[in-house]
Amino acid sequence: MKLNTSCPATGCQELIEVDDECKLHTFYEKYMATEVGIDALGEEWKGYVVRISGGNDKQGFPMKQLSCYSMCPPTQRSAYCFEETVY
Repeated sequence: MKLNTSCPATGCQELIEVDDECKLHTFYEKYMATEVGIDALGEEWKGYVVRISGGNDKQGFPMKQLSCYSMCPPTQRSAYCFEETVY
């Protein structure tokens, strides 16, 4: 797996290639915008925290930010999925 790390403050960018699957378990099942410690990648990365901001999975599908609702909350009267019945 290739990890592209960048620091927006300095503009530095580094590509890390990790072949050991055991080291990558830190990144599995994480959402975008989640902050993750990367101590498992090695001694040189001890103490660093990164924020997941995108990428592709093993099949090549891009990551996308999921919404907090799977459907419209029924309490919003202005939502398009709310049906108002008038008697």
